[in-house]
Amino acid sequence: MISDIRRPARWFFLIGITLITNNCTSSGFGFGTESGLDFSGTIETREIRVGSKVGGRVAEVLVREGQEVTAGQTLVRLDVAELRSQLEQAEARVDQQKARLTRLERGARPEEKAQAGAVTETARANLDAVRNWPRQEEVAQARAAVAAALADMSNVQSAFTRAEKLRETGDISKQEYDSAKYRQESAKARLDAENKRLDLLLNGSRKEEIRAAEERLRQAQEAERLVLAGPRVEEIADARAQLAEAKARVEQIKIQLAEGDVLSPANAVAEVISIRPGDLLAPNQTVARLLEKDQIWVRIYIPEPQLGLVKVGQKADIKVDTFRDRTFNGVIEQINSQGEFTPRNIQSRDERNHQVFGVKVRIDNKEGILKAGMAAEVRMVQSIESKK
Repeated sequence: MISDIRRPARWFFLIGITLITNNCTSSGFGFGTESGLDFSGTIETREIRVGSKVGGRVAEVLVREGQEVTAGQTLVRLDVAELRSQLEQAEARVDQQKARLTRLERGARPEEKAQAGAVTETARANLDAVRNWPRQEEVAQARAAVAAALADMSNVQSAFTRAEKLRETGDISKQEYDSAKYRQESAKARLDAENKRLDLLLNGSRKEEIRAAEERLRQAQEAERLVLAGPRVEEIADARAQLAEAKARVEQIKIQLAEGDVLSPANAVAEVISIRPGDLLAPNQTVARLLEKDQIWVRIYIPEPQLGLVKVGQKADIKVDTFRDRTFNGVIEQINSQGEFTPRNIQSRDERNHQVFGVKVRIDNKEGILKAGMAAEVRMVQSIESKK
C-alpha cells in the first residue's frame, strides 16, 4: 500500500501567494485586528494507493469508482488457485517432517532391536565356527575316508599287476588290460583327494577367513549398538530445524494467500479503479487509488512577518465558494519549519513578505462534502491582542 498527498496545480499556489502578499502589503491585515488573520489556500486530502505484493490474475473487482468503502473491505480479489496448491504441498511437507522427528525421538522399535541382536549372534556363531573348524568328527571321518581309499588302492593295484603279467603272456585282451589300468588310476586319484582333504582339515581355518568373520561380527555389533543407542542429538536437531522450515513455508504461503484479497486500509472513497477482471497484475502494482474522507485539510502559506501570530492547535474558520453560507471548523495541525521562495538578499520589510511558510489546517469534514482541489478562505480566530 502506497500513500501520497493529492496537491493542487502550481498556479493555485501562486495565486495564494499573490493574495497573501497583496493583503499583507496593501491592507495591512495580520497586524492585530479583532477580525483575525485571513489567508487563501486549496483543500488537499490524503491519497492511498493499494495493491497486492504477490500479483496475479484479477478474479473479481468488488467496488466501483466513487463508491465509499470501509476499513478492511475487499476491493479486488485475485486468482490464488496456484498458491492454494502450494499451501497443500507445504502442509504435507510439515506432516512428513513431524513424522520423521517423532520417529527419531522415539528411537528404534523392540522388533528392530531384537533383529539387530539376532544378526549379531549369527555373526558371533559364524566366527566361532570358523575358529573351531574342523571338528574332531570331521577329522575322524576324513581319516576313515583316506584309509578306505588306501585299501581300495591296494586291491586295485594288485589286480592291475596281475593284468600286466597276463597281458605279457597274451592271456587277456587289451580291453581287459585297459580296464584294469583305469581302475588303478581312479583309485590313486581318489586316494590323493582324500589325503588333501585330510591335510586341509588338520591345518584348520585360514587367517583370512578368521579375520573376515571377525569383521562381520564387529559390523553387526556396531549396527546393534546404533540401534540401541537411538538417533544422535544432531539428527534430532536437524529434524526439528527441517520441521521449523516447513512450518515457516506454510506461514509464508498463507501471507501470500491473504494478499489475494486487496483490502481498504481505511474509510475512504474509491477514486480510481484501474483494473478489470482478467487483467494480469505485477507484484506491488497499484490497483486502486483511495481518498480518505477524514484526512482533509487546507494548505495555506503565511508570510514570515505574520508567522509568529499562528501556532499549532490554533482554531480557524474556513469557507469555500461552493458553500458560501457555511463556515467549517479547522485547526492548525502543522507549520513548516523551512520557508519557501526566499529571495537571495532581503533588504526591506516588504521583501520579507515574499518569504512564506506552509501551514496545514485540518478541516472537520464529517459529512464528506468538501473535496480536494476546492479553493478555501481561512480566518484565524485569534488576534494579536488576544494572543498577548
